[in-house]
Amino acid sequence: MRRAPTDRIRAAVTVATALLLPPPRPSRPGRFCVPPVLGRPAPSRPAPPRHPGPKRCRVPRPPARLRPGHCQPALAALGLSASAPVRDRRRRATLRNQGPSPPAMPNASAKSRKSLTAKLGLRARVYLLLGGLLLVNMVGPVIMILYASMARDLYTTTADKDLAALTAAHELENALLNQKGYATYYYLSQDPAWLAKLDESRRAFELWLDRIGEDRTNPEASALVEDIALAYRRYADAKDGVIALYRQDRADDAKKQHWGLREDFDGLRERCDRYKAYYRERMRHTSQVYLERTDLVMGVAVMGVVLNASLGFFLAYVLVGQILDPIRRLAWGEAGKDVAAGLSDEVKAIGQKFRDLEKDVDQAHLDLEQSRDHLMQSEKLAMAGKLAAGVAHTIRNPLTSVKMRLFSLERGLKLDASQQEDFEVIAEEIGHIDTIVRNFLEFARPPKLVAQPVSLSAVVDTTLTLLRHRLESYDVSVTVERSRRLPEISADPDQLKEALVNLVLNACEAMVEGGSIVIREETGVIEPYGRVVALRVSDDGPGIPPPLIDRVFQPFFTTKGEGSGLGLAIVRRIVEEHGGWITVMSPETRGTTFTMVFPYEGERGWHRS
Repeated sequence: MRRAPTDRIRAAVTVATALLLPPPRPSRPGRFCVPPVLGRPAPSRPAPPRHPGPKRCRVPRPPARLRPGHCQPALAALGLSASAPVRDRRRRATLRNQGPSPPAMPNASAKSRKSLTAKLGLRARVYLLLGGLLLVNMVGPVIMILYASMARDLYTTTADKDLAALTAAHELENALLNQKGYATYYYLSQDPAWLAKLDESRRAFELWLDRIGEDRTNPEASALVEDIALAYRRYADAKDGVIALYRQDRADDAKKQHWGLREDFDGLRERCDRYKAYYRERMRHTSQVYLERTDLVMGVAVMGVVLNASLGFFLAYVLVGQILDPIRRLAWGEAGKDVAAGLSDEVKAIGQKFRDLEKDVDQAHLDLEQSRDHLMQSEKLAMAGKLAAGVAHTIRNPLTSVKMRLFSLERGLKLDASQQEDFEVIAEEIGHIDTIVRNFLEFARPPKLVAQPVSLSAVVDTTLTLLRHRLESYDVSVTVERSRRLPEISADPDQLKEALVNLVLNACEAMVEGGSIVIREETGVIEPYGRVVALRVSDDGPGIPPPLIDRVFQPFFTTKGEGSGLGLAIVRRIVEEHGGWITVMSPETRGTTFTMVFPYEGERGWHRS
């Protein structure tokens, strides 16, 4: 019958409590103790009023043991055994008694490999790989030469000695076979010619026997040759005896002895066969040794190829992975863009990269010096601007009073021609001082832009209308080159008019004896800025000397005897506040051209007048 989940939970609580806590001991009066099974405080007797809440009794932890049958019913309810928890508790108690286990020691071989790799630098690894390649390429040919020499010795031994000895053995056996039957033929025909042929065959046999006996370096072959020689001498002596009996007409005795010669002949032939078999076996053994050494040479060659390929692969990995790839990343960047265009050689590319870096460092150093100079100049100008603003404000108040008194005097006095001229000079100089003060104040506290859609063509027309009388006084003619009206841009028309007035008046003051001014209106596209409109103000004055052309936009810089030197500085500030830029070109003795460029959103293309 299956137990309900509540019974299984209660049984699990019983097991955990029995494993972790000992059986309860009687508590002292007035104390509360937590029973191991229920988990709720049970008073041994009512607590006195001075004890407001329950307190737990201190129960010492028993040894990690479990009494037999202490929690068997609860474990049985869970379907578990008490042996595994007991072993776990014992193991935990043992581990607690032993203390924390020492940290696992790293693998010694891995540590040694890491230390060896750390000690071997890139140069050492390249040298080791090159040395390995050189060693393999040197040892391989040496082994090849050694085994080629051994193969040549084997071939020489086989061809010059063993094969010659085997051939001589065949000839020896043939000479022996040729001696067979001559005595019988002599007995039957009594013709001495058969004996002469027998002597000839004997000489041939002895000749071949002497030839195979010349090699004394092989003891086994020499023993076989001596055995053949002894047997042949016995055979030859016995045959001479048979022939002598035939000559004495003792045919019966000769036949008996002649019949016994067959065994001597067969024994002698068997010895010749043993001699041939010996050299056949020797040649077979030599051929086997040759094949084994050939296989060894082939194995060495294959190992050399594998070693060369492995060392070459690792060398290529080191060269490519640790030398060429860093060089390529340094030369072409992480994104793979070729900064050294047209260079496929990494060494040339890194050389070009280093040269570019040197140029960049020089340029950065130059820019830093220029920025430092500009910062110092800006600080000086800021201080001068504050001082100038204070001085200008201080001067402007009494100057205004002087202008008002002068105006009152002019209306109330009757002056003659000389006094009137002096009066006009004083008024003009006061106006000049007022202009300088106004420029100081404008430079120190520039007005805020009031942007609105405006066409530079309208600004040009308004400015020329405003300056018409002054242009006539300077004896200067102005020509506007315009193919169509310029598109509208977002700008402050008053400040643009002030900038154009400063440029035109600057050109008029440069042309002392009069001249002409050309204003060109252009539109176009300049990357990466996009669509732009431009105004070019050109004059035919004396121009600006090259050493001074970089200083014309600096505040308080002027080449004229009069003026504040703030006009062009104010022009550049106005143009830059509109997001544009201004440039100046002045060929020597050929006039000066100021170009104001402003970005705008409009149709693409470049229109020049």
